[in-house]
Amino acid sequence: MFEAKLDDVSLLRESIATISEIIDETEFRIKREGIELVASDRAVVAVVDFLLSRNAFSEYNHDQDIKVGLNLLNFLQILRRAQPGDVMRLRLEENKLHVTLEGESTRRFTLPLISVSKEETPDLAKLEAGFSSSFVVNSEVLNSGIDDAELVTDSIVFTLRKDNFSMKAESDSSSAQLELSPGTVLKIVAADQPVRARYSLDYLKKIFKARKLSEQAKIALATDYPMKVQFEVPNKMRLAFVLAPRVEEV
Repeated sequence: MFEAKLDDVSLLRESIATISEIIDETEFRIKREGIELVASDRAVVAVVDFLLSRNAFSEYNHDQDIKVGLNLLNFLQILRRAQPGDVMRLRLEENKLHVTLEGESTRRFTLPLISVSKEETPDLAKLEAGFSSSFVVNSEVLNSGIDDAELVTDSIVFTLRKDNFSMKAESDSSSAQLELSPGTVLKIVAADQPVRARYSLDYLKKIFKARKLSEQAKIALATDYPMKVQFEVPNKMRLAFVLAPRVEEV
């Protein structure tokens, strides 16, 4: 048995909107702590680590852990039907997810649970141990740099030093660069030595759609190593992505 009531539908809607850019169907784990998802895209370039804490719900009735397979695009269509001020009720019954939106009217939807073929997911704990540097940055500012870089090429180089962060995209004839120093938009948490790595702009654009959830993004990386980007609403939601680096062109 699982039933829950969510007063702030945007927490779930904006999270699923971003996740569905990378993964079209997946398996959620409904646990005592909340609703959890750990999955990679089909190319195993990006891993999603998501938790919607039970603290985000005004009601959360859970008597056993359950795995729930859903088509995210279909689920998102329902979430986008929520009007401002609507609350959402979720209920599992007879291999279906029942979704009710309550506001000026009451609307009910059902989604079938599906069997999901899971991709091999990298060990997140092992990846975490490899990060050597980290920083916190304004998510809108970083997204603006990503948009700039997309005018030039399809990948971008992140460089972090103890007193500076930069992103640079270069083609044969053009370049775009963003530089930040520690201050109101950038806090360097750890940078004992310079790090440099290249990442896909296509994936970064999709990941930073989550900026609607949080003004700040927490980023961890190492030279030529995966990068972790995390958005968080304290005590309610965590949405993190681990993105593989692009191999440097010879």
